[in-house]
Amino acid sequence: MKEIVKEHPLRSIILQFEFNKPQLEFEKKGLEAHYLMHDLTWDMLQKLKTHHKTLEEIDYDVSELEYLLLPIEQDLDILEVFLKIKDPSVLPFDHNDGEVEISIDLNGFYQSVRDHNQSMQALHTHVSKEYDWFQGHFDMIYEKESWIDEGLWDDIHQIYRNYLQAQVDIVTLDRDQEEFRGALSEVFDFQNTYMEYGETIFEAYNELQKRSDESYRRAETVNKALNDMQDQ
Repeated sequence: MKEIVKEHPLRSIILQFEFNKPQLEFEKKGLEAHYLMHDLTWDMLQKLKTHHKTLEEIDYDVSELEYLLLPIEQDLDILEVFLKIKDPSVLPFDHNDGEVEISIDLNGFYQSVRDHNQSMQALHTHVSKEYDWFQGHFDMIYEKESWIDEGLWDDIHQIYRNYLQAQVDIVTLDRDQEEFRGALSEVFDFQNTYMEYGETIFEAYNELQKRSDESYRRAETVNKALNDMQDQ
């Protein structure tokens, strides 16, 4: 028996072989499947990590735009009360605040609305691209359960079925397969983390989009009311 160590970024593949036996086609195909599973799983882990990082970027952008939307919503509350679009009760004042003077730079207000809208459009492009990958990936998982085709497992099982004719020591192959399944399970765990994070981020983005669209419509109504006031 000779031990062969194949270094792989996912995990070291360690098998023992009897090289005095010829390697038949079923074994060659099965070992290629074993190595390919490692390649596919490592590649998928890298993709999931990359897309998880993209979600982190989207998370930051959503939080920033949520923060920038707050003063816009506050100015809209004030302007809508001033223009009698809404009742004064929407403002967070009590009876002691009746003499408070409030000033709003309208040019600055409308510029902030435009800037926010432009940032939302850019974020929409980013989110749409990421959501397409997210949805496509989990559609594939739902259909196939894994990025590893069942046929590859079948190729490996052919070695077990014909182990007496195989060069590879079946005990070391079985051990290596179990260790691979452990590494595969860890990647599936990370995939679940990515899925849960993605669902949270996409939900937060949808809520931000809803609030933003409402604010843009309110700003249009305020702008029309101000124009009507000037025309009187």
